[in-house]
Amino acid sequence: MKINIHSILFKINIAFLLIFIILLFSIFFAYRIVTRIETFHFIRKTVFLAKKNKWGDGKFLGIHIINNKKTVLKILESGKLLLKRKPPRLKYTLSLLLFKGIEYIYLKSKTGRSDFLLKRNSGAYYRQEILLAIALSLCFLLILLYISIYRSIRPLSGLRNKIEAFKNGDVDVNLDAYTGRKDEIGYIAKEFKEAVDSVKKTLNARTWFIRNIAHELKTPITKGKIALELLKNEDENRKKVFADIFTRMETLINELFSSEKIAAGNRELNLTLCDLDDVIDRAKEFLFVNESEGGDKNIEVTADRNYSVKADFELLSIAVKNLIDNAIKFGDNEKVTVHIRNGILSFINAGNKPAISESMMFEPFSKDANIKNKDGFGLGLYITKRIFEEHGLKIEYKYIRNENIFSIDLHPIIL
Repeated sequence: MKINIHSILFKINIAFLLIFIILLFSIFFAYRIVTRIETFHFIRKTVFLAKKNKWGDGKFLGIHIINNKKTVLKILESGKLLLKRKPPRLKYTLSLLLFKGIEYIYLKSKTGRSDFLLKRNSGAYYRQEILLAIALSLCFLLILLYISIYRSIRPLSGLRNKIEAFKNGDVDVNLDAYTGRKDEIGYIAKEFKEAVDSVKKTLNARTWFIRNIAHELKTPITKGKIALELLKNEDENRKKVFADIFTRMETLINELFSSEKIAAGNRELNLTLCDLDDVIDRAKEFLFVNESEGGDKNIEVTADRNYSVKADFELLSIAVKNLIDNAIKFGDNEKVTVHIRNGILSFINAGNKPAISESMMFEPFSKDANIKNKDGFGLGLYITKRIFEEHGLKIEYKYIRNENIFSIDLHPIIL
């Protein structure tokens, strides 16, 4: 799993981890300090009892005298010596021992009197117990705070996926799981939902407009073609010119319909077996290139063999047409080479690299600020990419040695 170091969740995890580590170290050092303070008080109280010779008051000071000789011997033999002192004006040598995590003080008489082994009662460790209670409370609160913040920010990942799905053409993204929140994510989701609704209205209006205008244009074109057939005394060449005009207008309208549907994601592929040469010829027809009149002189096609593909013939022709038209329009010499080798379809033209970034090149309404493109809408490459993606293909752009190269690996659809 790839870790995104720029992610907010990653930074929060690192911040809380550092805070938790610092808290543990602080608790550790505080515990050591409190332990030393408790040890100091243990020694001070023991010295007080020894000087005053009031061993009976030990229970009030939280000190217990061990009288069992076997236990005393075992602790003296196995205990770890932490400190040994000869306090002034005290007739005992004081040794601080640690046995099984418990501190003991052994007072050895300098004058041959009785020796004493003392330990603190369990209730005398109240400072450590208070510190541990505070430490556990802080750790628990820190964990609760982390869980609360993590749960608040975690939906950002899902919201990002929704935005990405919308960017990829899914205008019906469901944001109900986020718009009900009362935090900043809910506010962002609400604003995004309003933007999505606005875009959907715009797309619906655009679809309605395109379909309506295309329908309105088809009627006079059809009537014009019928009227043209009824003319008997007109010159055949003139009739052919008008027939070509009507045919081209009809072709443009059909292409407009197909492009609109593929951009909206409403077009289902009509997969058929077709030759790639026929696809390129159909693309030339879309461009109104007349081979017999030398109209394709700016288009050079080279292939290492004949290729048959399983694809939507009309849509694939539109995509090829867009790339040829794009290369001719922005090339220095208005020429394009359509190159097919090893299953790779390439469109090559000499010219400057587009000012628009490669990441934005295939986005809708993104276009190069070029005088040749002043009347464009920035949809050609977007529609082309969508057509290839519907076929399971990927289009790539490279700029090598003053040449713009668009390449498509056709292996997924080659038969």
